[in-house]
Amino acid sequence: MYNTVGFNDDTRAFPSIPVRHDVWRRASANWLSGQLVRGIITEEDAVEMMEELAAGLARKAYRLETPA
Repeated sequence: MYNTVGFNDDTRAFPSIPVRHDVWRRASANWLSGQLVRGIITEEDAVEMMEELAAGLARKAYRLETPA
């Protein structure tokens, strides 16, 4: 998971970008919740991973400033 940049998109279909990102976040949260329920990861790990998948990995990959 940490070898990705999260969800990467282009702007050819600009109006649908928010929807595709929302679907990505929901699918990622669903997968992580399954890992949590099975006892594979802790709740703290799930929260950290979701934050990274939603925005942190892309910020790091593209060297964008993180909010304070």
